[in-house]
Amino acid sequence: MKTIKVKILKESKLNECGEMMPHMQEPQPEPVIGIGVEDEPCGCPDMAHNHDNDEGSMARSQLMHMRNYAEELTQMITDQDNLPEWVELKITLANDYIAKVKHHLEGELAREQGMLENKKK
Repeated sequence: MKTIKVKILKESKLNECGEMMPHMQEPQPEPVIGIGVEDEPCGCPDMAHNHDNDEGSMARSQLMHMRNYAEELTQMITDQDNLPEWVELKITLANDYIAKVKHHLEGELAREQGMLENKKK
């Protein structure tokens, strides 16, 4: 079984120009516990990148995370493994959800290109 590392991250007291930030001159609270940069597939400590932008950007970021997790799981699981039922169910549901989104977007694209009739509302 894979172990999960938890690291304590500290916020930098310097801005981009290397100057002390005014709000950082006061005593700071305890460090925040988070995921280390090198532990995330994309290198972000808290998935904050692209998650406060457009919905498409957030979805693409999450899909990149999922792709990396799926690749890692593919390496961890062998054809002969007897997985717990709940694990099999989660993998089946994840596959089903992603397949439904893909097919929905394919249908929307086909409608935009005039290949399908528009849905009646």
